[in-house]
Amino acid sequence: MIVSIVITSYNYGKYLHRCIRSCLNQTLPTDQFEVIMVDDFSQDNTKNIIEEYKSLPNFKYIRNNKNRGVAYSANTAIKKAKGKYVVRVDSDDYINNEFAKILSMYLIENPTKFGVACDYYLVSEDENKIKKVSSKINPVSCGIMYNRKKLLKEGLYNVKFKHREEEELRIRLDQKYKIHHLELPLYRYR
Repeated sequence: MIVSIVITSYNYGKYLHRCIRSCLNQTLPTDQFEVIMVDDFSQDNTKNIIEEYKSLPNFKYIRNNKNRGVAYSANTAIKKAKGKYVVRVDSDDYINNEFAKILSMYLIENPTKFGVACDYYLVSEDENKIKKVSSKINPVSCGIMYNRKKLLKEGLYNVKFKHREEEELRIRLDQKYKIHHLELPLYRYR
């Protein structure tokens, strides 16, 4: 297994179909990637939406027994992931179908690297592209593919952070690792 795509969601059923479809429609062969969906105890229609995908062989579903936050939910999925590389996608966002292939290819060719981020399009509610944004200048918490073993070794996300968990991770690991950057807008940020 090459890539594990992690989706965390709390009451984002409105956007969930689009997000999951984009993650499942990657150009990597289905036996080379998995999608792990963590429902952070949503109270909307999330459970009903997940039912449509649960039977797919490369889709896994985890439901927290109470609302625990993004960091906890992401860590749960990363620990269960089988991929050599792991990447998060927010449940209200979506990705290009080459996303997992391109980012993993970069890390495969650069095995000492900790992670790589791509640029993104800021998109409107109805999915129209507003503008291309550099993740190097304006980083977001998702769309960064990590070497899973290195991320596990460094302690994952700090669960004390309900939000801005990615920022804390970057600050904590800044002296040890740099996130590499690809000027390709493969992520769609709502």
